[in-house]
Amino acid sequence: MTMARLEESLTRHGYAFVEDDENAEIVRARFDDYRFQFMLTGEDLGVLQTRGRWSHSVDVSRKVEMVKLCNEWNMNRIWPKVYVRRESEGLLGVYGELAADFRAGALDSQIDSAIKCGLSTVIAFFHSLEERLGAELDDLDT
Repeated sequence: MTMARLEESLTRHGYAFVEDDENAEIVRARFDDYRFQFMLTGEDLGVLQTRGRWSHSVDVSRKVEMVKLCNEWNMNRIWPKVYVRRESEGLLGVYGELAADFRAGALDSQIDSAIKCGLSTVIAFFHSLEERLGAELDDLDT
């Protein structure tokens, strides 16, 4: 697995992306107004990780509620892994990620499928959060 193959796959799908200025193993993109990173990690950089951040920030006072929503998702689905992370003194970010182990090699079609699966399942989680929170969404970023 290489960054060139990752970028070729993203390009094949017509996805716009930018290289990360600080880390050569990361490219960034936006899908449905959510920020995503595609990165190579693990032993010999053989694991492709697709990580998305929900477009809303959450006040730290709602941490328990958000962790419960993430845990519910994680208990009922195999992927993506979802979690809450403190980003500043008073704000939390909500993330979803899917890792695909290509240390033994990968066909282009497997890389394409891993990217599509990562994007579609993480976005599905974000949409489910928005559906569950409904009218409360307007209060999150204030």
